[in-house]
Amino acid sequence: MECILIADTGSGEPEQYKVATSIENLIKRYPKISSVIIAGDNIYPDGCDDIHDEQFNTKFRNIYQNINLPFYLCLGNHDYHKNARSQVDYTYSQYNDDKKWNMPSKWYTKNFPSCDFFFIDTNFEWLSESVIQKQLRDTVKSIKNSNKKWKVLCGHHTWRSVGGHGNAEPRHEMFMDDLLKRVKINLYICGHDHCKSLIMVGKHKIPTLVIGTGGKYYDESYFYVDKMKEEDDSVLEYFSPNIGACYMKCDDKSLSLTCYNEKLQKEYKYTMKK
Repeated sequence: MECILIADTGSGEPEQYKVATSIENLIKRYPKISSVIIAGDNIYPDGCDDIHDEQFNTKFRNIYQNINLPFYLCLGNHDYHKNARSQVDYTYSQYNDDKKWNMPSKWYTKNFPSCDFFFIDTNFEWLSESVIQKQLRDTVKSIKNSNKKWKVLCGHHTWRSVGGHGNAEPRHEMFMDDLLKRVKINLYICGHDHCKSLIMVGKHKIPTLVIGTGGKYYDESYFYVDKMKEEDDSVLEYFSPNIGACYMKCDDKSLSLTCYNEKLQKEYKYTMKK
């Protein structure tokens, strides 16, 4: 299984177009890439009003028109400002005629060869406690039912970060704690901070990829290692402020993450083995 990982895309600005072009070139380099994962903040600055919103065209369809692959998305905080449900509904609408936009629910599972992706809604400030608990139960059940070698959790908000948003807020932290008491994951993918980083989190040192570099430049002065270390459980392996994307490849024996800038220069590669 090969795919592209990215987040914080929907700015409609030149940076988003540059990253889209770099993704097109990555697909030419790795023609077995079968999908693109977007970890939230799909439409800046406030999400969409409804399925008729022109921003689905100007900040998604038009920009990725040369990428003929399915995109799998989850919700970011900016997607909630207006009507978050519209991004789920768009999946089933007549406007999604190429079936490129895929968000079947606010949290869901996507099965791939050798790995399963578990997309979650980390906008806990917008969710009632009963909804959070339902999401937790559903996600635990899905992970337990997975027989794939690799189990990848994908949400928008950072769990640990050296960027400006910092570590998870309390309800997100509690959700992760409760989840990991019940199941094991191999990787957490997120955005929110507009940088790239790989951080090993917790006693099991779960790799956490921040890849919020799909649509906006990052202020390099926002680099807060001390803030990340406040939880005293994490190790920073890699950081980059550059826009760009990550190429993921996995089979039953290994999973690799390779981060590129928008000029397709390789910045970092990380590999896990079974």
